[in-house]
Amino acid sequence: MSHTPQWIYIVFLTFSTIVMIFLFRHDWNRLAKLYRTKEPPPQNFFRMQSGSVGLVHYKGTLNVGITPQGIYLSIFPLLGLGLTPLLIPWSAIRKIEPANQLFIQRFRLYLSSPKVKLILSKDILEPGKEFLATQGFEWI
Repeated sequence: MSHTPQWIYIVFLTFSTIVMIFLFRHDWNRLAKLYRTKEPPPQNFFRMQSGSVGLVHYKGTLNVGITPQGIYLSIFPLLGLGLTPLLIPWSAIRKIEPANQLFIQRFRLYLSSPKVKLILSKDILEPGKEFLATQGFEWI
């Protein structure tokens, strides 16, 4: 019976961690190139929500705000790892479709540039109903 040196496990764990951090940040950083904001969170702000940005699902760590300019996104500060807040304009949304899960009504928003999908609950998007209507999206 051969014994694997412990350093191999450490190298594997380190490599896996680096890959996970890259994947965790990839879509957010793509969005940040276009939609980074230094604006404070809006008054209409939902803390500790669940939703998806690209391939990453943020369970209870996503902060979402609805403004006349667009959707404000940030991550719970202790878990954000340097991810900057975003303000995605309503005009960047090219398509919306239902993405329901069990008893939760959610919507998948397709962005035009970069081609990243957001999934947010209907309750969070409700205050943005009128802004979405100005972009030609009927509330589902």
